Amino acid sequence: MSYYPGPCWRKHPVWRLILLFVEITVHRRGPDQLPSSQFFFLLVLGVSVAVDLLVLLVDGLNVRGVFVTLLTTALDLAFVWAVLRTFDRVRRFKQTMSALLGVNALLSLLIVPLALWSQSLDVAEGEVALPWLLLLLLAIWSIDIAGFVLARALDRPYALGVAIMLGYVLLSVSLQQSLLPVAS
Repeated sequence: MSYYPGPCWRKHPVWRLILLFVEITVHRRGPDQLPSSQFFFLLVLGVSVAVDLLVLLVDGLNVRGVFVTLLTTALDLAFVWAVLRTFDRVRRFKQTMSALLGVNALLSLLIVPLALWSQSLDVAEGEVALPWLLLLLLAIWSIDIAGFVLARALDRPYALGVAIMLGYVLLSVSLQQSLLPVAS
């Protein structure tokens, strides 16, 4: 039996993995620090989709939301693979996607309390409330993190990674709005 100084939960592999994803969000570690295994990639993919569905459940689960979540995940996988293929870095796909999906899961968990807070407010249409500003900052931060992860995976400058991700996000939002418009 071994003795861990301090709380033993800090030594738990799941906790250490969560901390690794947190360190990726603050640009202290890159996707190369994650395992490059199929099992790990599929596990993180499943967790990410489950957390996205939890966010939908809080926001009001509907068929359109589930479809958009699954479609967006598939497009993310295809986009990252295509970018890595373009730069001849396909061998880094599992690590890169694991990093992006794991960070997405963490950020999506931050969305849940903001969504609940936003729903509890009685805000007139056109008014901006603090939860919405925080959600906007979270969206900007997610583009920053994804750009960082992509830049590290491609061995290219950070600015290029952010530019690629910003272009992808704008294209993705535009496709969602044109192909799957929200019924008013």
